Amino acid sequence: MRKISSVKLERYMRHTFVVLTALAAVYNIIDQQWEIFFSAITTLILFLLPTIFTKRTRISIPAPFQIVILIFIFASMYLGEIHSYFYRYRWWDLMLHSLSAVILAYVGFLLIYALNKDRRIEVKINPFFMALFSFCFAVMIGTIWEIFEYLVDASLGVNMQKARNLEQIYGFFDTRLGVMDTMQDFIVNTIGALLVSTIGYSHIKHRKDEDSAFWIFHRQFIEENPELFGEEPKQRADSSSK
Repeated sequence: MRKISSVKLERYMRHTFVVLTALAAVYNIIDQQWEIFFSAITTLILFLLPTIFTKRTRISIPAPFQIVILIFIFASMYLGEIHSYFYRYRWWDLMLHSLSAVILAYVGFLLIYALNKDRRIEVKINPFFMALFSFCFAVMIGTIWEIFEYLVDASLGVNMQKARNLEQIYGFFDTRLGVMDTMQDFIVNTIGALLVSTIGYSHIKHRKDEDSAFWIFHRQFIEENPELFGEEPKQRADSSSK
């Protein structure tokens, strides 16, 4: 039985998710559910963003990492917003915020670690500050997202913060539920960011093992974008020899 490559799997998943989201958008136009329609359009844009980013910047994002992003967008936007999983399952929102913090902290670590490995840059960053950057990066993005949710709700009258009907999730009514939801998001974002930054610090400070599973996306990113790190692209050398 032939194995499907990660590139093909990512392409199949993206096409499937885009079709499902487009169908949801059409259905909500017919049903005149404009808030869910807005969520469907936003989801479509998010599914297409990695492809647009790659074409515009010519920076290749490793397929396995794109798969992780696709699954997260599908779980948060398609299942969470369009199919109301945030209301059906109380733990859904906390789970996704925890995962987003882990992903963002890892991205922050890869950014600063890759910069530290760039041969064209002579300054080398202390492992503690690399971990600190990873932590602050994830917390910052999480905070900006909460502000974005508030501004969208305030300007468009939608319910990204789940400030309305939160008693459906928590099982009781309290005027502080909106603040409680936001603070829980901040807390799990901080915990997830701290977890990844601590693991990354341990890898750099003690193990220094770039072949470990923690750096798998980092290795693939460098291999697919050697020009960003002052290295010769292997594909050019291969193609010239053919």
